Amino acid sequence: MIENNQYKQWQEQLIHVKFPRWKELPALGLYIDQVVTIVNEQLSGVGVEPLTKSMVNNYVKKKIIQAPVKKKYAVNQLVDLLIIGFFKPSFSIEEIRRGIAQATLQSYPQQAYDRFVTILDQKLAGKKVAVENADAQTVELTSLAIDAVLAHLKAIHLVREMRCQQAPQVVVKKK
Repeated sequence: MIENNQYKQWQEQLIHVKFPRWKELPALGLYIDQVVTIVNEQLSGVGVEPLTKSMVNNYVKKKIIQAPVKKKYAVNQLVDLLIIGFFKPSFSIEEIRRGIAQATLQSYPQQAYDRFVTILDQKLAGKKVAVENADAQTVELTSLAIDAVLAHLKAIHLVREMRCQQAPQVVVKKK
């Protein structure tokens, strides 16, 4: 059996990934370069492709996130970008926006985001999901969406590892 060292290292690294809670995020307005840096630092821990300034600008133009005020982004926009960045490997932007809207129907954005972080932390650590004072369907939706992204990322990392260890063989069709 082929050993998957890089894949195993990546899986072990996931245990230590901790997205910041709402109150741990910068409260002062941030410029786009700062926002992209913060978001990408978090996303790199799980192996998600980074966001670019162009992507953020397109999200603003398409009204996926609120426009910055005097070129400065607030915490709620940073949170939206963290969530979009995490879920974009497996879901369309429209599906992500609908999921955010659904998760914030019965709680404030801060509570919904912190619940997402709690569930993500538990999933990455391989623990059973336990969230107090939360709607069971919203917790289930968030858990399933996180599972989908993690399964997608695991498959990508495993295929990458397998390719590095053994190049695929070309099959020639006999006539």
